[in-house]
Amino acid sequence: MDNLGQNIRQKREKKQMTIEDLSAKTKISVAVLRDIENGKFDRYKGDEAYVKMYLKKISQALEMDGEQLTEQYIELTREIELEELKEKEIQEDHNEEIVNKGKKFSFKAPQLTRKPSVYEDKSHVTIIRAAIILVLVCLVIVVIWFGFYATRTQSDDPVKPDNQLTVEGNVETTPPDNQPSNSGNNGNQSQTTQGTVEFTRNDFLDYNFKLPADAQTFTLKVEYNAPCWAQMRVNDEIYDQFVSKIYHENEDDETETVELTFNVSDFESLDLRNGNNRGHRYYINNQEIPLTDEDINTNQDRPVDFILTLEKE
Repeated sequence: MDNLGQNIRQKREKKQMTIEDLSAKTKISVAVLRDIENGKFDRYKGDEAYVKMYLKKISQALEMDGEQLTEQYIELTREIELEELKEKEIQEDHNEEIVNKGKKFSFKAPQLTRKPSVYEDKSHVTIIRAAIILVLVCLVIVVIWFGFYATRTQSDDPVKPDNQLTVEGNVETTPPDNQPSNSGNNGNQSQTTQGTVEFTRNDFLDYNFKLPADAQTFTLKVEYNAPCWAQMRVNDEIYDQFVSKIYHENEDDETETVELTFNVSDFESLDLRNGNNRGHRYYINNQEIPLTDEDINTNQDRPVDFILTLEKE
């Protein structure tokens, strides 16, 4: 995976282009371009079609062979799948070995040194044997359960983190102020100005926004209207001021709102990974981001990335 990303980076640097220049030319966020150049394609499992489209745009901008890049990416995805299959087979063989060892394990009856005539009542021996058999059965069940659970934990689906109790910023539960405004256009590079914030749609759930020239900070607000696990990356790093957890965990509860404030000078891009996209709404400085019908009516059964990139003067 590194070779493909390294080739793209070397070609970009040879053309004396920064990653921001390439982002402006391809309309691909800086965060996604960094993932591609760093070979982090495993983050986009299930989104191969979008990665191919990104590679096509990059090849056009850098005058590279688009078909060759696509073939290299397809070969890499095959390698990833083979590695995962090998790991799964190794784990299954390990689990089967543990189970077989448990089945072969047995105790021999103790040899009594005294005469049998002294122990005419041997009910206690029967009880001991029954207890040993019960322990062995429980051991086999535990081994089988452990093997099944270990296999399940290899899934890429996000899990609910624990021991995360606090977060800097305002996290509150409030009813929605108004209904969602789906005024965006179905298509890429659509531009909408609401009040003092200007939004530009680059791609599926990928937006640029522009603040007033004198703005030093801005506020991002997310309204979760359905149970959803979420994690945030800012400038391609895990953002520890955002609690990674399941929001709106109970569907009977009111809308759960997360509100965070960022410094303009320190902010480049944001990647909010949600377990689903069931009618959530996003605001910058209390102005709703105009999602298109394509962004809203997406597959509800897989994680989606909502990308925001700040355009600076």
